[in-house]
Formats: sequence, C-alpha cells, structure tokens
Amino acid sequence: MISPADLQGHWRRNWLRAPGTEDLTTRVHWLQAGQWCADIRVPLSRPGLEAGGSLSDMAPSDLAILLSAEGFAGRVTLDGDLCTWHREWNWRGFPTPVDAGILRFDSFGRLVEDGAHSDYREEWQCVLTGPWIAEAVEADGADGLLLSHDAGFVLALGQRGAPSWPGLPEALRDGSASAEEASDVFASVYVLGHWSGEEGIADLSTQPFCEGHAVLSRRGDRAQLVLPNFHGRMVEQTLRLSEIPVNP
Repeated sequence: MISPADLQGHWRRNWLRAPGTEDLTTRVHWLQAGQWCADIRVPLSRPGLEAGGSLSDMAPSDLAILLSAEGFAGRVTLDGDLCTWHREWNWRGFPTPVDAGILRFDSFGRLVEDGAHSDYREEWQCVLTGPWIAEAVEADGADGLLLSHDAGFVLALGQRGAPSWPGLPEALRDGSASAEEASDVFASVYVLGHWSGEEGIADLSTQPFCEGHAVLSRRGDRAQLVLPNFHGRMVEQTLRLSEIPVNP
C-alpha cells in the first residue's frame, strides 16, 4: 500500500502511455511536500523562441503549442493506493473527470500510476527526497504555492479556481483568436528552478522567456519575483510568504 511518506519529494515522469499514444519527451515534474503538491508539464519542442523577443511577438499557432503545457497545485489525498490530486490552482482549467490514479511501485522502485477514470499509465522516478517546505504565496491579484528545498523550488502563481480556456489553443490555430487574447492565460505562471544563494534561477516555466534567469529573490517572509510579462517588459512583484503545515 502507498503511504503519504512514499510520495514526498521531487518526481520526474519517464513516460506516459495511453491507447494510441506514447509520450517520452514532455518534461513533467511533480513536487510533493506533505499534503501539498505542484506539477509542471512543458513540451520539449517550443517553436518561435529562437529569436528571443516576447510572447506577444509569437505567431498565434506557436502560442497554441505553448498552451499545451500544464501546471497545477493543491493537495493530494490517498485512499489506499488511490491518489487524487485536488487542483486548487490550475493552468487552463480543471481536468474532467477527477484527476486520480492508482499507484504502485515496480520491482525497480519506480512509481507507476494507472488512470482511475481514464486509460493511461505513467512511470515516475524520484529525483530528490525531502524535507520540502510548503508556503502560501500572496501577491497583488494572485496567490498560489511555493514548495522549496535547499536545492530547488517550484512556484505556482495564479488565481485559485481561475476560469478555463479549453478552446483557446484551437482558436489560435484556426485564426479565430488573436495572440493578444492569450495574454490573460500567461498572467499565471509556473516555474521550476534551483537556488543560487538566495536567488532562484528558472530552469523550466510556462513563461519560457524567463528560463535561465534569476526570477526569485527571497528575504525572510518576502520574496521579489521578476518576470517578463506578455509584451516582454520585466515586471517585479512582491510575494508575501507564510509557511503552512505539510500535514493535515
């Protein structure tokens, strides 16, 4: 049986298999700190970034590809081997049906997840165990979670229960939506990074133009977040941090 202690740490997905599809390339990271989770999923190929610039400079069809990324954060509950991810913050809406999987460890110690409500299988590998700290994040007009460890962090910043945009990628591809109409989606951001002293360097993000740069600088219960906005202008926000219990 899977226990909460088994899930603590940083997990990287090795692959996903479902009827008619196999995904070996999407970069998927799941962070677990007690009951709190954060997840970021970014496709390997993201066209339109080679020349730099900003999201607003990209073709709508390229923005549609960026919107195939995912990010969510919230709580995990376990009922035996059934794990449910309660997406309190979610980039581009909530999945249907409930996000739940049946977990087990294989003979090599890798975590295998089988869909509870749909037909898929994922294999996960632990990258780094705990202890991880969970902090609530508040900023002007946004909130979220910061899960951190001495070596790294994941920041999920958006609006709890934000509306979804399920048809936007297709609308961008067929020309019925403009690039500007995607700007509200990118106001939320998910960042996976590592610490260099007190600075957080972005390694992977739903805002690709921040990757490789220092985006987070923390001082006690405050942190400064610096990210390019949709039009490429660097915007600094003060984040208010408060540690939250990792156990119910």
